Amino acid sequence: MNISNIVPNLAASRAVSGKTLPSPAIAKAAEVADQSQAPRTVDMRRVSLNEINALIKSGVDGLLDVVPYIPTATINSSGAGDAGDVKVDYLGQIEAQIEFQKSRHEDTAFLEKVLSNVKRLDGMALPPKLDVMA
Repeated sequence: MNISNIVPNLAASRAVSGKTLPSPAIAKAAEVADQSQAPRTVDMRRVSLNEINALIKSGVDGLLDVVPYIPTATINSSGAGDAGDVKVDYLGQIEAQIEFQKSRHEDTAFLEKVLSNVKRLDGMALPPKLDVMA
């Protein structure tokens, strides 16, 4: 195949200076790429079981001292396969347990220790090697 006849047709039809702004589509694609490069953080007010599992696999201790509760109605409506992606308010659940035990005049030292540990993890960046669906 002879490509010598094709090469002259590939030349640019007009000169472009180096100071032109990128088109809006290119700028938006670059912005999306920057956001995908940013580290994802954990929001313990909206965390899924899959995210908790990823943190446990990365070596974070104490996340299952109090197991997050997912209402059965939520699991039934979304299907059992999606239960790991359901977002729960893990901090809120622990705080509610503390308030309940205080109302019954029970010791809350363990739950308060768990709460401080979970608050420490709130906003923590997910390890980059983990691929967790948002």
